[in-house]
Amino acid sequence: MLVGMSNGKLSYINNYELRENSITRRTIHNRSRLAKARLKTLKLGQIIDGSISKIKPYGVFVDIGGYYALLHISAISQQPVEHPEKVFQIGDWIRAIIIWMDVEKGRVSLSTSDLETEPGDMLKDPLIVYEKAEEMAARYYQNVLSKLQ
Repeated sequence: MLVGMSNGKLSYINNYELRENSITRRTIHNRSRLAKARLKTLKLGQIIDGSISKIKPYGVFVDIGGYYALLHISAISQQPVEHPEKVFQIGDWIRAIIIWMDVEKGRVSLSTSDLETEPGDMLKDPLIVYEKAEEMAARYYQNVLSKLQ
């Protein structure tokens, strides 16, 4: 619940949206529609920034602007990871590459292992991986294109 109103701008009180003296009920359908619209703006091979919202034994869920994507444990590093909690904490900022999407089902898979210049970089110093993310994403994209030809 977000509460605030200034110059007719959007505010939320419980599940009601206030905008310039009108009130409309926010529904799960509306939020779902907005999430799907956001999902359609994403592309395979795109670098995204987000924050860790949930940690499970099989991976972490990353909030990428109101939408949640999965970073599977096998896609964290090229070296084995015992448990995602040994690498991430809830609230950590993360940079990853989109490696798979299903817009209809609303699913996105991420990888940080594809951004490593050396196996295990993500476990040793994630900031190095994040700094070289754009360069490694370009290489990833070229590899994908060459496999399709």
